[in-house]
Amino acid sequence: MVSHARQILSPIQFFTLLVFAFYMGSVRGTNQSEENLAETLSSGTNVQPLKVDAPTYPLRALRQGVEGWVVLRFIVNDDGTTSDIEVVDASIEGYFENAAIKAARARIYKPATLQGKPVMQGNTQLRTIFSIKGSDGGVSKRFLRTYRTASKALDDGDLDQANKLIEKLDKQEKRLLAEVCYLDMLKARYFVKTGDDKATLRHVERALIIADVVAKKEIYFSLLRQGIVDNAKANNFQTSLKHYDSLLEVDKNLAPDDSIHNFVQRIRQVLGGDSHIVFEGKIPVSCKNCEGPDGHWWHVLNRNRFSIDQVVGQLKDIKIVCQYSAVTVLYKAEMAWTVNRDAGECSITVRGERGTAFRLNELPDASE
Repeated sequence: MVSHARQILSPIQFFTLLVFAFYMGSVRGTNQSEENLAETLSSGTNVQPLKVDAPTYPLRALRQGVEGWVVLRFIVNDDGTTSDIEVVDASIEGYFENAAIKAARARIYKPATLQGKPVMQGNTQLRTIFSIKGSDGGVSKRFLRTYRTASKALDDGDLDQANKLIEKLDKQEKRLLAEVCYLDMLKARYFVKTGDDKATLRHVERALIIADVVAKKEIYFSLLRQGIVDNAKANNFQTSLKHYDSLLEVDKNLAPDDSIHNFVQRIRQVLGGDSHIVFEGKIPVSCKNCEGPDGHWWHVLNRNRFSIDQVVGQLKDIKIVCQYSAVTVLYKAEMAWTVNRDAGECSITVRGERGTAFRLNELPDASE
């Protein structure tokens, strides 16, 4: 059996390409309770791949007929090599992660630049797809039968039956690429019925990772719309806006009076408003890539000002990474941090003892 794996840069979505350049900006205190971070240089270029080798298809997955995907996040150093590679998500745990990481280590990039000089670029995100050559891109008859029965059970409100059938699909050894996507969509529908918004959002986002490749356009459009709404419910407004941009890009027939336009306008009003955007953060107890007692929690900022309070446990530091800047600051109670408005989209990594809970407050612009 011949196989191939291909690497594709994620499209515009939460698991899509979030490209940030590492540059240590100056940190200055503006007053006793505020710090201005990441003084940003305005001109630069992002990395460009130069050497890209396809991953070796894992023998175990090939023998079992398993296809899937892995999303990685890593640093591109100023010499074009990669480092700090971590798995963001994988379609099925334990099959493809090592192969994807090994291939990412071997990649060579033309490094990012600032003012003509090469610099590190962080949070480069890469989607790697593993598919068996000759696969028709569809689903098996066995999967389709069970899927349809589970779908009908959801329509009829028989959640126990639907759950049993979903578990049955989860246990199937052979899993084709399209089946991975449709199983996540089925799980999302199940969690909608059970009222678990967090689980619903997770599986909508997982389905979106591969839907542009394996799903019909109408289904992909529907998933993007659901991603816009579900992320807004979770206060992930920047992610909602990215899905909206993707929808505008791929759905050329989207009517000007479509309700999604007004929904997105309300998101922008919230972002520009004077209310706090609040997230309940928690550093996971288990962490595969962590050493010692510390772990981390990652978040994409909606705004350029934030504070952290209601800490139960111990936090150590916060790493702020923006498009052309990055800085790490020690956590301080009753402190607000401001990222330069020109820094572009920014993410934060909060580091501390595993299990530490806290509240993240995204604050309105100080000038408003």
